[in-house]
Amino acid sequence: MMSAVAPANVGPAAFEPTELQGLAAVINLLAQAGGIDALLTNRTSEPRDKRLHIGYSEAAERLNIPEKWLREHISKLPHRKFGKFVQFAEEDLRAISDMHLVTPGMASEKERESALMSLQPSKRSRQRF
Repeated sequence: MMSAVAPANVGPAAFEPTELQGLAAVINLLAQAGGIDALLTNRTSEPRDKRLHIGYSEAAERLNIPEKWLREHISKLPHRKFGKFVQFAEEDLRAISDMHLVTPGMASEKERESALMSLQPSKRSRQRF
């Protein structure tokens, strides 16, 4: 079993050959990357995907919804169309997500609209007796 930190007075001979190989591999990786700081900063700055557009399957996966639902509702969703090919950009995915935001306690647009309709007078004329 390898200890996490060796005492200061222990020389390289105290380590087993496999432990030294593992340590050498870690040091080489850090040297190639420019240190631990470079590894951490590169991870956050690299874009997730370099493609400008993605298709149905990946868009559905990123939105965590069934692809079938996406295909059935495409006429009401933001997307890009190249001939017969439907593609989605990052902004399209965000817009789709924002379109389906539900805020508890807030009336939806349809509910507000129906409430207004119930307050408006009927367009039929009344018969007076």
